[in-house]
Amino acid sequence: MSEADPCARTITWGDQTYDVNLNHPWVRRVLSYRGINGRPPSAVLLGFETGAYTLDDVERVLELGLVGAGQDEREADKLLDLHVRAKPVAENAGAAAALLAALYVGKPNDHASA
Repeated sequence: MSEADPCARTITWGDQTYDVNLNHPWVRRVLSYRGINGRPPSAVLLGFETGAYTLDDVERVLELGLVGAGQDEREADKLLDLHVRAKPVAENAGAAAALLAALYVGKPNDHASA
């Protein structure tokens, strides 16, 4: 995870770890113009929180995160084929939700008091 960008996260598939980031300027423009599957990012985040998300939501968030962290689009598509499209939806929904939430809240505060 990038120390410079508080919105960056990592995802582990198999024995490989990949950077993901929705805070890249190109990704933010895509989110601003097109949203995620035609919906604002906040609506998709609400869908993750309430269980009303789709397979396409999971895939698109992770795809944008991989590209935003510097993956080539073709390589990101191959990773999705291997680790997302071939798996049950819920296996990657948590990672997609956490990545999308990171766009809003940045780095988690490990020292927060209750």
